[in-house]
Amino acid sequence: MAEKFDLFKDISDSADAAVNYVGQKHPENLWMFDIQKVYWNEVHNAKALGKKLVYMGACVPMELLYAFDCTPMLLDMLPTRLCTTPELAAKYIDIAEEHVAASMCGIDKVDLGTVLSGDIPEKPDAFIYSTVPCDSSRVAYPAIDKHLGVPSYCMDIPYRKDETGYRYIADQNKEIITFLEDLTGTKLNMDKLKEIMEISDKTMILMKQISDLRKNHPCPLPGALLFLNQLIPAMAGHPEMLKCMEAQYAVAKHIVDHKMGAVKKENFRVLWLQNMLWCNLSALHYMEKTYGAIVVMEAFGYQETDLFNGTTDIDEICYISAKKALALPMIHGSSGPVEDYIHLVDDAMEAYDIDVAMYVGHVGCKHCWAAEKIVKDMVQDKYGVPMMSLDVDAVDIRYKNNDEMIAVFKDFFDTLIENKKE
Repeated sequence: MAEKFDLFKDISDSADAAVNYVGQKHPENLWMFDIQKVYWNEVHNAKALGKKLVYMGACVPMELLYAFDCTPMLLDMLPTRLCTTPELAAKYIDIAEEHVAASMCGIDKVDLGTVLSGDIPEKPDAFIYSTVPCDSSRVAYPAIDKHLGVPSYCMDIPYRKDETGYRYIADQNKEIITFLEDLTGTKLNMDKLKEIMEISDKTMILMKQISDLRKNHPCPLPGALLFLNQLIPAMAGHPEMLKCMEAQYAVAKHIVDHKMGAVKKENFRVLWLQNMLWCNLSALHYMEKTYGAIVVMEAFGYQETDLFNGTTDIDEICYISAKKALALPMIHGSSGPVEDYIHLVDDAMEAYDIDVAMYVGHVGCKHCWAAEKIVKDMVQDKYGVPMMSLDVDAVDIRYKNNDEMIAVFKDFFDTLIENKKE
């Protein structure tokens, strides 16, 4: 009888294999793969190590989870990982579509499909999720909650990013502490939380420094590393995330100091305006290699956030965590008023000296497509910068495959080159 498929084991094993391969072939790049190995090994081994495995949605303060010695698993890490194996992503999307509309976001369909599939042998110990970033998640997460039948907590995240909104989330963060105390049977260890918050602060300071280094001409780091940096919300306060950022900063600083760049000749500085193209990062490599076009920054990526700065006051910790929650990718831009999104794009256009904007929009982000024309008008009217728009499915390459994407990119950059000649 065939052994039952274990999804977490499969992902963990593949992360191990990647580390072994890179360690032999390109040991200088191990820091990019070690962090993924650590994450998935911890998720796979949580139960065996006697830790509470907690599924998560956006905006949940990871520092609190680590302080209670839990193993958090941010659900959206699954689709962004699985889409590099298209047949697996397709499998879970198809399972989800037996229960929900095909128009639901592929990210949430993968989340739902993995839970419904039975390919994860053990249930988590708890599920903490929220009402953001979109309608799809507001359908998928309650359905997952109902199917799992484990202790759960749903955060209600407001659109408003002001004192009232911050206080509203801070109160819920206090409730999460009580929830975790009940789940683990232990009280919050403030000494451990302080240590984790220090790691979280150091990680975010490095992220700011790395983002500043990306402003250099030429940009020292490739666009694909912006994808790796999206691990930060999933591992905030984890020492391995800090090590990853330390390594990335050292590489970027070395390249800048030696007046080099991520590409031989930087011809185009690109601002990526929507979700990262997780299912086809090779498209970014194609742009860099063929056109010297490098994604310098993404509008859903880095935004400077508040630091804990050594505070031990639980009210202040919960308040700072609330402010950090509303500064997360997707949350700080696309889940509220369009003015927030425009402000982010405007800041990035100016700070990173952008000369090309690319709205490679995830088809599932219908709320973002509503803002696409507004963003395009601002980019072109204020900066005179060309903007390309392309609909893709960021996790399901069946929607638009690599050849179809590359054909659009080619036409766009060929046209830019022709216009430059003229």
